[in-house]
Amino acid sequence: MSLRQVLGVAQRMGIQLVRSKWTVPYLILFPLFFIGLYWIGFSTSPVGESQTFLLGVINHDAGITDDIKSFFQNETIFENSSFTQYHDSDVLDKGFGNEFIDILANLTYSNITDAPHIFNVTQFEEESEAENELFKRDLDILIILGSQFSNTSLSILNTYWRNTYGVYFHEMIQVYFPSTPDLPANTNDTIRIKGDASYLNFKMAKSLITIVINEYQDLTTAFKEQGGSISLRMNEEYQVNIPKYSLFELSIPGLIVFGIVVQPSLTSMFFCMEFRPKKTTFDRIRLAPSSASSYILGSILIQVPVMIGQTLILFLCSLILGFNPQGDLLLAFFISLSIFPFCLFLVFISTAFLSNEDVVGNVLGFGAPFLAFMSGAFIEVPKVILIPQIFPTASGYPRDFQLWDLLPITHTVNALRQVLLYDFDFYPVMPDILMSLFLSIPFFIFSVILFDYLRFKRRG
Repeated sequence: MSLRQVLGVAQRMGIQLVRSKWTVPYLILFPLFFIGLYWIGFSTSPVGESQTFLLGVINHDAGITDDIKSFFQNETIFENSSFTQYHDSDVLDKGFGNEFIDILANLTYSNITDAPHIFNVTQFEEESEAENELFKRDLDILIILGSQFSNTSLSILNTYWRNTYGVYFHEMIQVYFPSTPDLPANTNDTIRIKGDASYLNFKMAKSLITIVINEYQDLTTAFKEQGGSISLRMNEEYQVNIPKYSLFELSIPGLIVFGIVVQPSLTSMFFCMEFRPKKTTFDRIRLAPSSASSYILGSILIQVPVMIGQTLILFLCSLILGFNPQGDLLLAFFISLSIFPFCLFLVFISTAFLSNEDVVGNVLGFGAPFLAFMSGAFIEVPKVILIPQIFPTASGYPRDFQLWDLLPITHTVNALRQVLLYDFDFYPVMPDILMSLFLSIPFFIFSVILFDYLRFKRRG
């Protein structure tokens, strides 16, 4: 291999690309035309405007102790400020966990006439039973309330009083009523949230539950003084901001990956021209077996810039047609680069077996859409589970490793969706990025070895 040979291959392929009457329409107009068709057909098809989400709940809350319950029921202490002004009438008996579940079950969309409930709540005793419902998509999301949920709620109240008045709530009351019990202080518990982060319903439901949790924290501190304001009451139609996507927007990550995977068919056609039967170039140069590396590196010098340009065009077309990404565009662009080794695999594997550029164009022209569909780029593919509950997700809840996960582009599509639609940053989507590279690189190495053998060593 020599630098002259590498640059020579790159020069010839570059000239072929520039001179071809198909290059500009294929690389520039095709993405705009293809994405434009989706925009015309699906941009007015909203998803998730007033949807009822399937919410599973496991309540481990131990409730409120009897001495604290009696304290809040003491009318002598609180006079006209009864605890039920701000909370469910039987929250002292049921505990804060049950009240929180009732709030979730009664929330509706306040901006919609005859609005449905936001959540259809199902309570479970066993976590394994609820997880099975998640796997079957009979639940969109699962939340688990810890045993200290009520004590944590009281601790929030206590902390508010200390931060505001410099003294814990019970300490202030104990000045006048020494028998007042101590309220929990610095008690923390976690609301665990489970679900498939790649599932749109999970992401939307999680964003809503997060809003309710934040408002509920205000509710637990509402009993702070006479006339204290609260943000959330039982049965209140609380205004929530729910993500609204069109089918066009939901398809953008898949369309971008599809556009990148289709592109190798063009460079493969020009690459095959170097190996046409009876073509004198090959015989004239009389490449030694080691010269396969010259062809590989030379073609990569041309293909990578073309793929980068194609990716930029795909992103620009999406933005021009109204796609409004929720996450970091620069991160999404670099995620899309993880599929390049697989694209190079398509180039070398097709060139290894085929010398006719028309055949290559047809094979990859039909093969790329097939690969895109199998990766779930456009529609949800049927489940074919290979290893259950093993692959990490952005939500922290492992999902099944399926047959389609053997395709690198499946993971690129998942990562792009989580960033562009759901505003995840790099670390939550890193498992999909790494898996895409982990699968792509062996594909690429295999194709290079096969290309070297079939095009050079066997013929040399």
